[in-house]
Amino acid sequence: MSKIKVGLVEDNPTISRDIWEKLSLSDDIELVLRATNGKDLFKQLLRTVVPDVFLMDIEMAEMDGVTTTRLLKEKYPHVKILILTIFDDDSKLFEAIKAGASGYLLKEEKTHIIINAITDVLEGGAPMSPIMASKALDLLRQGSSDFQIQSVSRSADLTMRENEVMEWLVRGLNVREISEKLFVSNKTIRKHLEHIYQKLHVKGSGQAVAKVIGRLA
Repeated sequence: MSKIKVGLVEDNPTISRDIWEKLSLSDDIELVLRATNGKDLFKQLLRTVVPDVFLMDIEMAEMDGVTTTRLLKEKYPHVKILILTIFDDDSKLFEAIKAGASGYLLKEEKTHIIINAITDVLEGGAPMSPIMASKALDLLRQGSSDFQIQSVSRSADLTMRENEVMEWLVRGLNVREISEKLFVSNKTIRKHLEHIYQKLHVKGSGQAVAKVIGRLA
């Protein structure tokens, strides 16, 4: 099995080094790129392989994470982007999701959580740190989460099964976990997700989640 190619975009050298060292412990990950901001990233992409997954800081002096995420997805639609954040730096999270990010993690997460998130996002999941997932669920509860989810479902003409898949996706589950909840194969869940993305007019799980919680028009 080929290794997952990962790129890191982080302007704090101490944090960047710490995350890099954590990821180096995994036999399943190949670190191919480390950039200090979006501008630096695109320079490096001219001369190196494009990673499968990017870990992306939000606040950076030259080209922030939201802008970088949007441009990356326009140029390389297939890549996956996980936003890195600190607890008090979540104001731009949903902007990043709208730009094309597929999940978000706290920078201080333990090594196995970051590594699992990288794997999950390639399987179609929308991984979130527990604190950030709680924030998303709080938004869902405001004004009745069931109403919000059902409203999106009706407007997009989702089937009952697609709505079930969407609800679990909003709660941060990946393809394998959803398949276990619904007692169907991973392949079946991926097919449901393809239909959901088409109906919601989004490009992936992150944007689908953002749309359900009312952040996308």
